[in-house]
Amino acid sequence: MTDPRLHEIPDKVEWDVKHPNKFRGNVKETGIGFMGYDYDSTTEQFKVYLHYDQLYYWKYAEVSKLGKGFIDGEFWGTKCPKCGDKFFPPRVNCWNLDDNLEKTEWIKLKQEGIVHTFTIAGWSGKSSLKRLPFVLAYVVVDGCKTAIANELRNIDPWDAEFGMPVKVVWKPEDERQGTVTDWWFEPADGWEPTVGDTPEKERMKELCAPVYEWVKSMD
Repeated sequence: MTDPRLHEIPDKVEWDVKHPNKFRGNVKETGIGFMGYDYDSTTEQFKVYLHYDQLYYWKYAEVSKLGKGFIDGEFWGTKCPKCGDKFFPPRVNCWNLDDNLEKTEWIKLKQEGIVHTFTIAGWSGKSSLKRLPFVLAYVVVDGCKTAIANELRNIDPWDAEFGMPVKVVWKPEDERQGTVTDWWFEPADGWEPTVGDTPEKERMKELCAPVYEWVKSMD
């Protein structure tokens, strides 16, 4: 018997692959690449294709609304109807132990948040090497109880701060793939970094300097 607190997942989903030439056959790809997506509007199931030496895919299943939302330029999280806690990335059931796995409900979130923590990347995969150094931040979106990681762009790495407000910036709609690479964070309008250099900022500048020089040497 299915636990009534859990969301229902269709036993079988028939996928209509709209662009089969992109998904099958002789696909030449030197690294990981997102190839496309399918969305079944009847069951509201979202599926992403990627290629890394061969074709893979994954289903968003019970959180398909998240992936479809990225295509549409929307943030969908979940909210517990008992305690009111919000989750992004979404959680199918409330994580509050007092709520006995209460089933959550979908809500549209504001595309803004606060930096919970961050790191400056001095190394990355092939696709991001020439953008080093960059900031990766965990951001609490719209007062949620969970944080999501993504790049924090349009900022000098050493100016990033805990608790700084950020906004969401999207790729053009025709370039979105239904994944977190469809968007990134930038400082909120009107935000300014702390005035003046601090010992911590000086240390981060010193650590970033050789990374900048190394990137300049790339072909």
